[in-house]
Amino acid sequence: MDINITCGDIQSSVGFLYVILPVLLNHTNNPDCEQSWHSEDGRLIADPSDSQRMIDPVISVSSDRLVTSHCVNLNYQIICDSTDSHFSREIMFRVRNETAVTPNSDLLNEVSLQHSDQLWLLAVFIIMFLAFLCFLLRKRISRTLMKVRSDDPNEVQESEQLKAP
Repeated sequence: MDINITCGDIQSSVGFLYVILPVLLNHTNNPDCEQSWHSEDGRLIADPSDSQRMIDPVISVSSDRLVTSHCVNLNYQIICDSTDSHFSREIMFRVRNETAVTPNSDLLNEVSLQHSDQLWLLAVFIIMFLAFLCFLLRKRISRTLMKVRSDDPNEVQESEQLKAP
């Protein structure tokens, strides 16, 4: 069974709280049942029957809950073997961190868009600034161009040939 949640859903004042479903609570106190919490890669990180057996990021563990120092994907497993019945269940807590930027996060795309938007705005600003400078300096530019044209000896000869009858 998968439980999809956000880090905000399980965040508490003591850490991130993973709670066992009420449907399983009647099995958690059964001495014929073994419970364990595993990291996403399958490592055992907590055993409710031995509260001293905890590995980072686990802060505390009991038969119905686990508290971690940071938000992570976890697997909970309960296996009950008795002469009367056999019961097992695995619950995968799939969490989505809405505040951190991770490679698969929508936030990463949003941050990239913000940088892209900033570059576009900078480019538009530079183009507008250059256009404004050209507008302010248009008279000076046209006088300089006229002077360059009047100083060109080829242009003077061409204009004299055009004036001759």
